[in-house]
Amino acid sequence: MSSPRGSGGARSRLIKLSTLFHRAITSLALCLTFAAAMAQAEDATLNGEAEVTSKAERGARFELGGGRCGVFGYSEWRDGAGVAIAREELIYDGAAWQRYRLQRMTISQDVEATREGGYIHLDIRDGERRRKARLEVEGEVLAGPTLITHLQAQLRDLRRGTPIELQYLVAEQAMVLGLRATSIGYGAGGLTNVRLEASSALLRPFVPTTLITFDEEGRFVGMQGRLLPQRQRGVALDGVIRVTYPVEEQLASMKPSCNKSALS
Repeated sequence: MSSPRGSGGARSRLIKLSTLFHRAITSLALCLTFAAAMAQAEDATLNGEAEVTSKAERGARFELGGGRCGVFGYSEWRDGAGVAIAREELIYDGAAWQRYRLQRMTISQDVEATREGGYIHLDIRDGERRRKARLEVEGEVLAGPTLITHLQAQLRDLRRGTPIELQYLVAEQAMVLGLRATSIGYGAGGLTNVRLEASSALLRPFVPTTLITFDEEGRFVGMQGRLLPQRQRGVALDGVIRVTYPVEEQLASMKPSCNKSALS
């Protein structure tokens, strides 16, 4: 039986939206790994590494590091040659974010979002294309690392089996999407795995799950999902991330690296 006129186009748009959605969500949680460390501190530093598991560039590795200095937070991805290939930055206003920036250097993408009351203003540069957008929003909308810190704050409820609904800004697509987080139980060593998926039942079948791992103390220590860097536009990389935290005696020597200009 033939499909109603236009249904094929609608399905195509839905699949495209789902792919973009998954790419943004997983990269968000993977890229700003400093988020968990700075949940209860305004000055923090941590490091991580990622290994690509998808067919494209299987086995390739990236290094990432991040930190927070007062109201400014950042994370940066580097390839095997030490070249910066992706970066995120945030300016905080108290516990909430005020400005957010995402850069993917390898595909010439640069996105900046500013929250002003009930609106989010976006400036999106994608290669030679540039566009501006304004979103009207209600309530809390998470961006960048605030997703991880939000889940951290709700970890006790998640461990008790309570699902968490939230709103997340997909900045490069100029949209806000609903997410649902649920705990799928404890792992070895007291690890807690949190599954992140679309809250919409319509989108959920098209969106692969993302797993975010917290240790017994509530620190973000790993993840499985889509990585932030892209070598080629439209070619996503899936992988596994492992996060490490500097020991106390290393922190003092790392603090100077925190003095970076914010959202240039």
